[in-house]
Amino acid sequence: MHSIKKSLCLLALLCLLALLGGLALPHGAQADTGSTIKPASTSQTLTKAGQTIAYTASWSELVFKGDDGTARASISGTSYVRTDLGDTTTRPIVFFFNGGPGASSSPLHFSALGPRRFDGKRERGVVRTPVENTESILDIADLVFIDPVGTGFSRELQEGAGQQYWSIDGDADAMRAYIRDWLKGHDREAAPVFIAGESYGGFRLATMAKDLEGLNVRGLILVSPMLDASGSSEAPGNDMPHVFDFPTMALAAWHHGRADHGDMTVDQVWAAARAFATTDYAAALMEGATLPADRRDAMAAQMAPWLGLPAGMIADANLRIGKQAFLEALLDDRNLLVGRLDTRVTAEKKPPANPDRPAAANDPSLGLGRSNVIVSAEIGTYLRDTIGVDTDRDYNSLTLDVNFKWNWGGDSKAPRFYVNQAPNIAAAMEKTPDLKLLLLGGYYDLAVPVMAARYAVSHSGAPMDRVEMHSFPAGHSPFEGDANRAEFARVIAAFIQQP
Repeated sequence: MHSIKKSLCLLALLCLLALLGGLALPHGAQADTGSTIKPASTSQTLTKAGQTIAYTASWSELVFKGDDGTARASISGTSYVRTDLGDTTTRPIVFFFNGGPGASSSPLHFSALGPRRFDGKRERGVVRTPVENTESILDIADLVFIDPVGTGFSRELQEGAGQQYWSIDGDADAMRAYIRDWLKGHDREAAPVFIAGESYGGFRLATMAKDLEGLNVRGLILVSPMLDASGSSEAPGNDMPHVFDFPTMALAAWHHGRADHGDMTVDQVWAAARAFATTDYAAALMEGATLPADRRDAMAAQMAPWLGLPAGMIADANLRIGKQAFLEALLDDRNLLVGRLDTRVTAEKKPPANPDRPAAANDPSLGLGRSNVIVSAEIGTYLRDTIGVDTDRDYNSLTLDVNFKWNWGGDSKAPRFYVNQAPNIAAAMEKTPDLKLLLLGGYYDLAVPVMAARYAVSHSGAPMDRVEMHSFPAGHSPFEGDANRAEFARVIAAFIQQP
């Protein structure tokens, strides 16, 4: 059981560390004892395709209290509600959250779909100001970005009280509570609701799907979702992650010039690699230790041109090349480490910034320093100066302190040795005949490979005639880059507007 928990924590850490606003600063997660923050709002406009959209930008927190009435923890969110329309009874509302555990909603908020986004790369000493995001979907839906307890301005308000919400079910319950409270407070309980979760946020969303009673949920949006943690662990004897990883590894080798596939496109290379992985490669793995050495060596020779690695190395690994081994070996002759969250990214191999953390935390896709907390001064300034949030709290884009405290015990009724929440989505879709699902991912994401997410959904029992799947030439954050962001927004807008 200890090894399962360790694998879950490592997988979650991989899902957590992606496209976060701000830079790592020395900071520790401490209880903000007793203090709460008043709601704030302001009127704004967004110009999109020649149209001026008027909206109210608001921030609010929901405070959870103990039996004695004292504040224990808070969960908060930033919402954007269009104000230049008449009757909004049937206007959709989309609730967003990212992953972790321990990540704020800042990637989806400020890099993807919010009406303001931060342009350009994060650089130490450079303070960015938000610009209009013409890819925001505020024209067709109201938007709410939620920060779980310990992230953003959300806090543990009593020492030790946060632990209740730093668990699979406690976290999902808190998120549901915020959504219900927001809908009631805005008199929008009858509105069509869409919920979007990225990375661990996909696991959270699938957990929430166990109880959507009273919510008019029309669609679930999974972005690079961690769903089946059991099938993603590289524990000895589990061959599924090797099959799932193979197409992404093949794309990485191709991108870096270590594999030649002629004039094939990204989609075509991935599809061809998937076909090989699910047939010849999977069949060889299924034989385990009974696979004869000559057939093992023949399979290694077939795999080598795909992966850009020596056949001998693949054979010595018994055909099972782990993620970290692949990332370190692919460009070893150039002394480069390949990124896990985005295999197109490389960095010079050197001692890690923090050797006490897993290798994934030193992914060159991240640029994470020694600190366990990333504070975004930019987002904090935006919320204070633009929306009027009256607080001196730091905006925590990411906190590994929460991640390391996470309780993976979950619901006592769930099987402890099979950590897969995807069937909850299937059950919700069976219960609600018009509920639909959108699955989005990045081809170059080796933390949560596209094939793993597709496998979890297609094997969950979900009705596939109500499931859409789209993949992008991107890493863990499929909206990264102007073209991807525009297509990401277009796909989600079309999904929401489907009858």
